[in-house]
Amino acid sequence: MKKSASSAPAAPRRMRGDAAKRARDARGPSAASLREIPEIDFSRAIVRPNPYADRIAREGYFLPDGRHVMPLPGPGRPKKGEETGTVPRSVRFPPHVWKSLEKRAKEKGLTLHAALRVAIIEWAQR
Repeated sequence: MKKSASSAPAAPRRMRGDAAKRARDARGPSAASLREIPEIDFSRAIVRPNPYADRIAREGYFLPDGRHVMPLPGPGRPKKGEETGTVPRSVRFPPHVWKSLEKRAKEKGLTLHAALRVAIIEWAQR
């Protein structure tokens, strides 16, 4: 029986100058620059909760043009017991329609699925 060789490269691949610089910058600020940042006195900080947050979470909010918007669930998986009870469904569009939807969602600062939810909810409320 013949023994097989490892598929791992023998040595790390050489990086070009720009790639090495980006890798070095990705590590974050240096210890010296962090020491220069003044320390925050949290005992003097004033923390006030948003007085409208509970109402907005419960009832939604109105846009300046008068449209009513219900809050969307935040990104990521909900905590256990806080699931929204949604049902996954499939929507099929041609590729050029998906590209157009992705572009519009990005312009609005939304994920594609959040934009679709907003559009469907608005359409259903009309």
